[in-house]
Amino acid sequence: MYTQYLHRIEAELERIMPESANISWLSETAGKPCGEDLSREADIFLEPGRALLRRGGKRWRPLVTVLTCEALGGGSRADALAPLTEIPHNGSLIIDDIEDNALTRRGETAIHIQYGTDLAVNAGNLMYFIPTVVFDYMNFSENVSAGIIRDWLAVMRRLHLGQGCDIVWHRDNFSGCKKRPSRAAYLQMCRYKTGSLCWLAARLGARAAGADADLIESHGEAWETLGLGFQVLDDARNLRGGIPGKDRGDDIAEGKKSMPVILHLEKHPQDRERMEQLFSEAARHVPNGDWSAVNKAMALMNESGAVEEAYSEGLALLDKGEKDLLRILPDSSAASLLLKMIKSFRAA
Repeated sequence: MYTQYLHRIEAELERIMPESANISWLSETAGKPCGEDLSREADIFLEPGRALLRRGGKRWRPLVTVLTCEALGGGSRADALAPLTEIPHNGSLIIDDIEDNALTRRGETAIHIQYGTDLAVNAGNLMYFIPTVVFDYMNFSENVSAGIIRDWLAVMRRLHLGQGCDIVWHRDNFSGCKKRPSRAAYLQMCRYKTGSLCWLAARLGARAAGADADLIESHGEAWETLGLGFQVLDDARNLRGGIPGKDRGDDIAEGKKSMPVILHLEKHPQDRERMEQLFSEAARHVPNGDWSAVNKAMALMNESGAVEEAYSEGLALLDKGEKDLLRILPDSSAASLLLKMIKSFRAA
């Protein structure tokens, strides 16, 4: 049902990060004629990012952009904007895996392990900025174009603010910030790190369709809430039955203070020292293949009901976001596809 849209999205991603670089692509990407053909080098430094894109992913962020635009009467006008969310999202995964010392991504070896940290860092950072090439050829009014650029810049800042908080909390290992992260602080971090790209995806589609300011804002807020719900469900699934393409409980191995951890310690503050011990053991032993500390921590949170409580909280956020979206989304086939996407978040 999404096939035609996915073909259009893949064509836009290929335009920004082609399978084979040439001097014309280099000139367009650099914003000026390239005097020397560096396409061989480009193929090498683009490959880590292209490899991750080839591994798939649901592409639901660019789908939100193109479907929102169509649902609001803009047809396919947002297609060219699809790379502005999907490519930075994949770049952030590369950087995130380096910072977390992750071993796998999408069921295969993490990019920094496969290609080396130096090429992975460059590829991840390049993927934040390379889609801005679309700013040079998007065909909108000056006002719409300025709004698109402002939104994109804001989200690039938010991504790094959110990731910064996440790093501080997993480095802290329970000892320095005794009351952090609170539930509210964690949700704010997720709004920056996960929700912001969803916010951007919807606003890009609404802007491309020529929606007014209130409608742009409403679509952005609804999808930020949906992205937040998706993240909290992801937290619970990581400790519940695992997530395809990732090791079950790898959030613990990486020191993440996810929603189930926060909810467990809210109800059982006496477990803080025990949880700190298990997280420390996991950090030391998982690289050697010993997941026993991870399994003990998961058992603790599943037995307390914290994992199920996090799952329920994620579903409640999805319900709120969907309800907000239904109030503003005109009835259409594109709208039906957006609602089916939200349903798939619950079933994933």
